Amino acid sequence: MSSILVISTIIFLLVALISYAFISQTIATRRKQKQRLLTALKIRAKDFKFMIGGFPPNFLSKDLNVLVHRCLVDVLEQLAKLDPSEKLHIDELTLFNKQMEDAQRKPKSATRAKIENPQQTKEIKRLLQSLNQFIANLLKRNTITSGQYKDYSEQIKTMVVQMTVDSYLLNAKQSQSAGKLRLAIHYFSLAKKLLAKESGKQNYQKQIQQLNGVIAKLEEKAGEAEAPQAGNTAAEASEGNTLPADAEDNEWNEFGKEDDDWKKKSVYD
Repeated sequence: MSSILVISTIIFLLVALISYAFISQTIATRRKQKQRLLTALKIRAKDFKFMIGGFPPNFLSKDLNVLVHRCLVDVLEQLAKLDPSEKLHIDELTLFNKQMEDAQRKPKSATRAKIENPQQTKEIKRLLQSLNQFIANLLKRNTITSGQYKDYSEQIKTMVVQMTVDSYLLNAKQSQSAGKLRLAIHYFSLAKKLLAKESGKQNYQKQIQQLNGVIAKLEEKAGEAEAPQAGNTAAEASEGNTLPADAEDNEWNEFGKEDDDWKKKSVYD
């Protein structure tokens, strides 16, 4: 075998080895990228499913309910394409696609679900925070228009206000049942103050008038039943607060400042 043939053979083998190493590295890199994307999509799908199941029935508006379902369906479609061997993705895609179609056909309801347990407030607020951050991300990616973002954001703000009012009313009724009339007046007044503040954006006049009537009756009862222990009023008013007395002033302003894992988990950011 001539030296030229030997050298050619060696060069060929070196090129083949380099090509094999390059192809292997490329395949490994793509496999890792696919796995990272699968993991991120699964986290996103889990968050969407948690959001859909975490809100009380009929709590979200029709528009927001459809939006969340549509985004979940989009994620499940990506999972089904990336991992077609996993039957669960197909099953969940079928399930939530049907739920989305049902939500689209469902007429808009004038009634809304009310918070029946003060302990729900914190969890629902966290879910609304995640939803608010998510639609902000959609706007950044031009998935929705600025007009849609404003509409969705206002709907979420309205739910925050309503949820806070519900929490005040629950505490007020519990205080009233316990015979703590001044504390009940305190909570009813907080609810009225918040509704009055937001009344320019939503029509809360009917609720404000109802609260005025309730507060007037309680003031009358408290005046009749009041004994010389008036000094206990201030301590009583701070008793068992689920939300601080000035919470209505900062409820929406502070809403966007909380720690939020949603943004950290975003597949698209």
